[in-house]
Amino acid sequence: MLRYRLRTRRTEDLIELAQSGYKDAMDLVIERYYPMVIKIASRYYGSWAEFSDLVQNGLLGLMKAILYFDRKKSSFSSFAWRSIDSEIKSFLTYLNRKKNLVLTEAFKIEASFEDESDEEPSYMLAQDEGENPDENFWKEYVVERLKMDMSGEEQGIIDMWSKGYTYNEIAEEMHVSFKKVDNTVQKIRRVLGWMVELRKTMDEAFRRR
Repeated sequence: MLRYRLRTRRTEDLIELAQSGYKDAMDLVIERYYPMVIKIASRYYGSWAEFSDLVQNGLLGLMKAILYFDRKKSSFSSFAWRSIDSEIKSFLTYLNRKKNLVLTEAFKIEASFEDESDEEPSYMLAQDEGENPDENFWKEYVVERLKMDMSGEEQGIIDMWSKGYTYNEIAEEMHVSFKKVDNTVQKIRRVLGWMVELRKTMDEAFRRR
């Protein structure tokens, strides 16, 4: 019922609700601007990245636009376009840098094994059963991208939180209030939750194509 009533609200009003943590409002803004994400992602189609990854990172750019939009500074459409386009470009740059790093490490590994051996190379690290390296990489990437739009203080809070410090420990070390710590962490949690849900939905949609 709430979602139905929200459909008649102006985008700027929905954004204010989304910035306060209302998921239904965030979903409706994403629904309205999803075609923009597809249009921008299509401009980069043909690169070695998967189209679904381009779209997902475009959606991350859209979410960041929603969270940081200030109606006093610009229209949301132009602000969202710049954020989506920038996020996709940053993702492609990151992937290219990661690909080059992997190639460099591969050459180093190959050079260190001149003699053939039946033993398993020491650089082959075992993974825990059920661990998904791609999913972990993606979540870490999202957190790092979100941190770039945060203040130095907020970045410090997230760094400590990611290392397992409690809210009280972070507040004491960073000289901030407990509420400040909670608000900063919850912002990250909300976006990660929204992105995980969108990713699952999109993965299913692309598999059916």
